[in-house]
Amino acid sequence: MKPEHAFADVELIYEDKSVRPKAIVDTGAGKSVISMKLAKGLEAFVPLREPYELRTANEGGRLKIVGRCMVDVVFQGVKVPGGAVFEVAENLRRGVELVIGRPEIDSWDIIFTSEGPKFKKVPIEFEVI
Repeated sequence: MKPEHAFADVELIYEDKSVRPKAIVDTGAGKSVISMKLAKGLEAFVPLREPYELRTANEGGRLKIVGRCMVDVVFQGVKVPGGAVFEVAENLRRGVELVIGRPEIDSWDIIFTSEGPKFKKVPIEFEVI
């Protein structure tokens, strides 16, 4: 997969605010993460009582997770039922505002194509087995 195929058109919505961040769809990410700046800009930041760290692929890399952000999501033009909860990192890499990780890739049934990531099936249907 080419790096440009890992980016997605995403809109995040919270109450009357919306943003269109640069979003990376990362099959190696165990969590979905949003920048502190973006979460606070949406006024959707909920602090954690006990922040924690996530390891990254960079040598010695760690993200400090300080909160959560629950928002409505439009991914590649399709609204995701129920939205999503993103971990809020205060030190996400410069130039990256949103990482969509394995939990959402799997539950939203995202596939990777030559045009980029998209849903395998629309409308999106979730299963509880």
